[in-house]
Amino acid sequence: MKNKKGKIKLALIDSHALIHRAYHALPPMTTKEGQPTGAVYGFTTMLLKMLKTVKPTHVAATFDLKGPTFRHLAYQEYKAHRKKPDDELIAQFVVVREVLTAFNIPIIDKQGFEADDIIGTLAKQMVGKAKVVVVTGDKDTLQLVNDDVTVFTLKRGMSDTVLYDEALVRERYGFEPLLLPDYKGLAGDPSDNIPGVRGIGDKTAKDLVSEYGSIEEIYAHLEEVVPRVKSRLEDQREAALFSRKLATIKRNVKIKFNIDDAKLDDFDVEQVRQVFEKLGFRSLLGRLPRSARGGVQPTLFRNQEASEDLTKLHEKTSLVPADPKSRGLKRILPDQLAARSSRKVARGQMNDFYLVESERQQQELIKRLNKEKYVAVDTENDRLGAREYPIVGLSFAVKNGQKIEAWYAPTDRKQVMVWRELLENPQVGKIGHNLKYDVEVLAQSGITLGPIIFDTMVASYLLNPGSRQYGLDMLAEQELGYSCIPITDLIGTGKQQLAMSDVPLEQVAPYACEDAMVAWQLYEVFEKQMAGQGLTRVFEELEMPLIPILAEMELAGGMIDIKELEKLRKIVAERRNSLQEKIWRSAGKEFNVNSTRQLRTVLYEELKLPIVGITRTQSGFSTAAAELDKLKGKHPIIAWLEDYREVSKLLNTYIETLPGLADKQTGRIYAKFNQTVAATGRLSSSDPNLQNIPVRTDLGKEIRAAFVAEPGMRLVKADYSQLELRVAAHIARDEKMMDAFRAGEDIHRATAAWVHGVEISQVTEEQRRQAKTLNFGVLYGMGAQKFARSADVSVEEARSFIERYKEQYEGITRWIDATVKQARELGFVETLLGRRRYIPEINSRAPMVRSGAERAAFNFPVQGTAADILKKAMIDLAAVLRRDFVEARMVLTVHDELVCEVPEEQAEKIARVMKEIMEGAVKLDVPVEVEVAVGQNWRDVKKR
Repeated sequence: MKNKKGKIKLALIDSHALIHRAYHALPPMTTKEGQPTGAVYGFTTMLLKMLKTVKPTHVAATFDLKGPTFRHLAYQEYKAHRKKPDDELIAQFVVVREVLTAFNIPIIDKQGFEADDIIGTLAKQMVGKAKVVVVTGDKDTLQLVNDDVTVFTLKRGMSDTVLYDEALVRERYGFEPLLLPDYKGLAGDPSDNIPGVRGIGDKTAKDLVSEYGSIEEIYAHLEEVVPRVKSRLEDQREAALFSRKLATIKRNVKIKFNIDDAKLDDFDVEQVRQVFEKLGFRSLLGRLPRSARGGVQPTLFRNQEASEDLTKLHEKTSLVPADPKSRGLKRILPDQLAARSSRKVARGQMNDFYLVESERQQQELIKRLNKEKYVAVDTENDRLGAREYPIVGLSFAVKNGQKIEAWYAPTDRKQVMVWRELLENPQVGKIGHNLKYDVEVLAQSGITLGPIIFDTMVASYLLNPGSRQYGLDMLAEQELGYSCIPITDLIGTGKQQLAMSDVPLEQVAPYACEDAMVAWQLYEVFEKQMAGQGLTRVFEELEMPLIPILAEMELAGGMIDIKELEKLRKIVAERRNSLQEKIWRSAGKEFNVNSTRQLRTVLYEELKLPIVGITRTQSGFSTAAAELDKLKGKHPIIAWLEDYREVSKLLNTYIETLPGLADKQTGRIYAKFNQTVAATGRLSSSDPNLQNIPVRTDLGKEIRAAFVAEPGMRLVKADYSQLELRVAAHIARDEKMMDAFRAGEDIHRATAAWVHGVEISQVTEEQRRQAKTLNFGVLYGMGAQKFARSADVSVEEARSFIERYKEQYEGITRWIDATVKQARELGFVETLLGRRRYIPEINSRAPMVRSGAERAAFNFPVQGTAADILKKAMIDLAAVLRRDFVEARMVLTVHDELVCEVPEEQAEKIARVMKEIMEGAVKLDVPVEVEVAVGQNWRDVKKR
């Protein structure tokens, strides 16, 4: 196959760069047998994307080989700073080779040379014979770019790509690609440990090369360079030339290459399928490219005889418009679905999509769907925002034999009432994806969607709580091998984005029907998976009943006092300015405190603070909070910096932002409560993130004071006391901890007494604070060094405290060891109520990966059970409020705390009810205690 210009297009893959990029960009993945595959998956997705985007006629792959290259022999420090790759990463290189072999892609490597040198040589060999596209994960090969060579690389993560030609390289650097080695000769390259010229930074190097060109030209015009830079160049001429040599890609490696061997010909699809299935990459089968010889799609059938040409598939599938009068409904087959129809058949699905256009059709469909046991439902509104934008349509899907039928009905806020009987029918279970959103959309018209039987987003989260990727389109790719119509195909992006009501129905209808259809198919997949993993109970008893409760909370919102926030803003802004002045005085000069570069210079070069133990990045020593924490007590500036950052964060995130989030009509903010974010099962919040408002600092309390009850109402706050420690005592069967809770003792004071060997009455507040850090720290897997910093003790004291703690609470220690062992054997851990988390990394050979997995193994049952208890309490409380206190409403949940807004005259009674329900939600073998408080704002609630 030739490209449009009649030339061969050769893609050269820098395998090492892509594998490393994928390994660090993507979360860990493993096969069912525990084989790591995350980097392989990332590499393979990039390969498939490249084949689709670049459309090469020929492909070859290059690898680095183990052992020194000519650069290492010339400069022993070359890449010497790099850590040894993780065992998990090393193990995946051979698997990538297996993937490439399945695609019949030749692999080229040579001892003593890097993959970049192989690529440079092949690119030179192809001059006049082919257009070359270098496929890589870094920018090292940009120096090869010319009229015949481009570079296809990654910008961010593993999905955002860019194709560099000469113009784009010039735009980025300000000079020709051929001069990039000269630039690196001056600026150096920290990633490869190429030294460059000391004192010449990135900007200066770019300016010099842009102005003069090569290093030789720069030295020829040295008299024109500013004195400071001139002296550094004069002193380090050899370093500049040597660094350029290290950075220059070889183009004369002695390798034999036959272009015909790299032809992207008919590879063995069955072999690719077997490799993908072995690795668990079933979702990638649908992304396989068309054959290089013709336009036939490689079959996805196990039986090759099942393959038919595209025309026959289109004739066979029931998506093809049949009799338009069928059922009085209009079948739809837009271009987007025609392109996908063969894949629908390949999955054994033949699906009918219909557009509901008349009142008679509405009534017939309602009558039909009211007889179904389950119906998949999806809403479309004008723009993203359940409260803000009106509904414009409804889609439904049901299973009919071996196929799925789906309908789209245009509507609006008033007309949607026609569908109320169906949407609220208690005999028809509702299935969908992210149903909380649909509940909120329909609530704007007074419709209560239910009963909610199955939410595929929540199901996916339960099955894989560490993913954080639960979008419908992605799940369709992963689980069904199906590519959904992107929303951007309908409404576009950016300033030119359309409202859904502006999009022709012929385009909206298939998109909406597809959403309902895919939700149904995912339901069929996930229902079986959850049953197989024992997750059905927690799904049905906790997660599904919680959806309408969270929707009600989001719709209720919370009142804020904007005037109070404005007063607070002025006070805190002055405080920030005062802290900045103190920082400047400590530094002996004014500088931009928010600039990492300037702060690094002040701390490590001018104040010469110790750098032992401080993390070093490519830019220099880190100024991150964790690193500054290591410098506590070394200089007064550190304390001022920490205060400045905390004040700035709260000012920017809450004090200045909250008023803008408030609805102009209601004066309330409408936070989102997220059910599918935290791997432990805990709820989180966003827009704003309420969890990050400090509980005990003065400024955090002032922010809480701005959350108020409406006139005639009160806030009732109910907070579990030390819930995670009580859960740990129960699960671990630690008798000493259980006895302390049963006796009503302050567990932190009791721990301090045991650790320090004193009577409880003699425990100081400082000792109690240290014990509190210890109690939670052990459950979170905190090490001695971190505990030492948190408790403000020496590392030796920290180790001693931890050892004494483990001796005192032997049950906790035994349980932690047993849980880690069980996780290694079973591959997962569970909460008391059956929530499960798989932790394949626990058998990793990489110490850091394994230790992180071990911490997750014993932390999850505790945090997850606490989360389950809170959710159960919310469900129980919601039922009582709906029955007995119709004007009361839950408005906030943060950590182990619930906040309700209730009528003033009912506040005391509801406080007692909340305490009783929350303490009895789940029975433990230790008392569960809840503290309740009532007040006009979130800060000034008084304990009851």
